[in-house]
Amino acid sequence: MTARFFPVSRRAPLFFMHIPKTAGTSMRLFLETQYADRDICLDEGWHSLASVDQLVTKSLIRGHFQYNLRQALPPAFKLLTILRDPVARTLSSIKHLQRDATFAPEHALTKGRSLAQIIRTPEVMRTQRNIHAAYLCASTPPGLVLQTLRENPEESATELDSAPTLELACARLHEIDFLATVEELPLDLQSFSARMNFHPATYFPFANEAPGAARSAPDLTAEDYEILRSYNDIDIKIYEYAKKLIHFRRFEAAMKPLLANGTYHEMAGDFEIDLGDVVPGSGWHLPEREDDAVWRWTGPGDHFTLELPLSRADSHEVSMRFSAQAHFTEQDFQVTVNGHPVERTFSRHHQAHVVNFIIPRLAVEAGKGFCQLVFQAKTKIPPGDTRSLGVAVRQISFTARDNGV
Repeated sequence: MTARFFPVSRRAPLFFMHIPKTAGTSMRLFLETQYADRDICLDEGWHSLASVDQLVTKSLIRGHFQYNLRQALPPAFKLLTILRDPVARTLSSIKHLQRDATFAPEHALTKGRSLAQIIRTPEVMRTQRNIHAAYLCASTPPGLVLQTLRENPEESATELDSAPTLELACARLHEIDFLATVEELPLDLQSFSARMNFHPATYFPFANEAPGAARSAPDLTAEDYEILRSYNDIDIKIYEYAKKLIHFRRFEAAMKPLLANGTYHEMAGDFEIDLGDVVPGSGWHLPEREDDAVWRWTGPGDHFTLELPLSRADSHEVSMRFSAQAHFTEQDFQVTVNGHPVERTFSRHHQAHVVNFIIPRLAVEAGKGFCQLVFQAKTKIPPGDTRSLGVAVRQISFTARDNGV
């Protein structure tokens, strides 16, 4: 009797750039269940890689390789990486270094020392400086990396390039197909699996965690944390930028179906938001009416949003008229467009405040036609009202401006 096997199609090629101490071991275990072993490059990093030519025969590359490995891969390869809060990543790396003699040669420098003493040891901390940036900015051709490491086995692949820069790191983030953070990894894992046609991650245990008491937060002083931040000055900015990019990608992925199925339409020219109908955003109470007037209170909380598709042909001027408590000030009201603060002007219209600001055409283009407006208005709770209220919005209008901004 001939056995029948359950058929599984070959997965699309993927390069997982494993930055140390960013849940990479867990992700690698998950990825290894998605690919046949014959399709997996088993090299853990540059030092074990015999030749870059062998990579084109594989479908999964997962190891401590930097961004420059992409130069040796066919265009079909997608790129995945995971970032982590830089200070937390550094502490995790130091603790691993301290307990594992095989982790790095600097292990001997950590024996018998406290965390506070280790972070004051330059010979150790030089290997922990801006690791995210070093991985993202690596640009040395892969063949040259291998040649250099063969001639100097003690060299580190991350030290072959010039000092990393925030600008290059952020530009590279935009070129990464799948970007996530350790802190919100489960949130992005399902969508990543769907886009790669992977089996869903119904079970995703975190591996390689510090055992026992080593998981607890270190008893470090404010001065200790300042030292850690100084070794991560670029990484901290990269991480904040990456979080905004990830959040916008989620927003874009959620908006695309609404546009495709006709729920929303790309808006060109002048238009208003109908406050008596469905408002395309979050943080709004039900409409209230008096005669022909309609308004909505924002809340609960300080933030409310508008999210909608806009024409990329023009800039748009937004005018919002709202009422607020008597002690409201202009500093109580802030606006961001696709994650970036914008200048706003205020005026009065009878008893209401009017705020105006520009959505630049370039901002809409950068958002691929989608625009997320996030408003912050300090919450006020009128006496006797059980709702958590922000401001009472009475009109929102969009006016096309052909100014090329």
